[in-house]
Amino acid sequence: MKVLILENGRLFQKILRDLLIELGCAVSCVRTGEEGLELLVKATDSTRYDLIIASQHIFDQSSSDFIAHCKNCDLNTPIILLTSEPNPTLLRNARAAGIKDIFPKTNITYLKSSIRYYIQGKKTFDTQGGKVLYVEDSASVAHIVIRNLKKLNIEVTHFLTAEEAFNAFVDEDFDLVMTDVMLKGTMDGLSLVRMIRAQNSYLSNTPILAMTGHDDMQLRIDLLHAGINDYVTKPPVEEELAARVNNLITNKRLADQVRVQQRSLYNLAMTDQLTTCHNRHSLNDYAPKYIKDSLRYKHPLSMMILDLDHFKKINDELGHTTGDTVLSEIGRLLMATCRQGDIVSRIGGEEFLILLPHCNITDAMHKAENIRSMIELAEPSGLKVTASIGVATLNKHHEEDFDKLYKSADQAVYISKEQGRNRVTPDTHSVEASRLKPVKNL
Repeated sequence: MKVLILENGRLFQKILRDLLIELGCAVSCVRTGEEGLELLVKATDSTRYDLIIASQHIFDQSSSDFIAHCKNCDLNTPIILLTSEPNPTLLRNARAAGIKDIFPKTNITYLKSSIRYYIQGKKTFDTQGGKVLYVEDSASVAHIVIRNLKKLNIEVTHFLTAEEAFNAFVDEDFDLVMTDVMLKGTMDGLSLVRMIRAQNSYLSNTPILAMTGHDDMQLRIDLLHAGINDYVTKPPVEEELAARVNNLITNKRLADQVRVQQRSLYNLAMTDQLTTCHNRHSLNDYAPKYIKDSLRYKHPLSMMILDLDHFKKINDELGHTTGDTVLSEIGRLLMATCRQGDIVSRIGGEEFLILLPHCNITDAMHKAENIRSMIELAEPSGLKVTASIGVATLNKHHEEDFDKLYKSADQAVYISKEQGRNRVTPDTHSVEASRLKPVKNL
């Protein structure tokens, strides 16, 4: 952001300049209106100022040309007025010049906080590039509104009917929906609002600005009950429309940021950062649901526990960096091998657990043997790595308890290790429950 400071006091000029530079702004400082006007006249589209901060002496006779230029040019550069003694005459002059933001110079701490919020707010929540879905069947009104929105550098997608607009809404993300209430066709604006709010996704939270030519109280109440965020009467005043659109898009982007951050934090909490597999927290979250679904819909659920053989030796002899690389590669291999819907979790240092819905003990054993063979052939970091695997399938012996299913698979891993490692062992109860003879070690 480029900022022009018009302040005749050197100390105060330095305070403002240091603050703005700290906020990442490019700053020009002048002491008189003549100097400021010279910079404004010379500025091009690429070098023009985004903000002017001026002391109250901007209204001296010598600065009249500067004020006139700011008021009459098409750049609409916002001006912050700094004053130590506000009075009715000063306020009238400020309003006449189009200055809306007036900050007191007497409280430096408050002034710094106000300017910091103003600059960072403008910088962080710039609504340029916003996408608006606009529904209006009046050509004359649509022409005016679209022209005003384009002045804000907003992309507008315009439809004449609510039906067309809704079809576009479900296919593409928009920052704002603007709709007339009375529309041609079978769906009016109120119905469109209700359809949007009924969506079973984050799209239902898209802000909606209703536009109506009839300022009827009951209609406004109905619109608010249906879920609009704001409304304007037609024809809209340009500055009012700009303010409402900017506020709604800004709030939408804030909500988007929160949603993305929440998802990121959730993934961070539920994912093992080294292997990108699920972690124990995630497993505890998913396991009860998988068991419940297995019992409800009567489909098999198997569990595979996999322990890398002699992994401590890799860490001790080659270092933890090599050990981490091995774990990372094994994690990627398991994720790539398993089906969508399988849950691959790292539950310990070198221990992984895989939940396999719709998979009986026979299929789980074949799956485990394939994984064992792939690990042996993979040679992560050029090392010969093997795994001992135990498999169990949910049955009456486990009494619908995840911990008991886990214990069965874990005991099977222990048997694999006792019998020489690098092998797959089924849980005996799981084999018996499936009416199969115990499967020999593969």
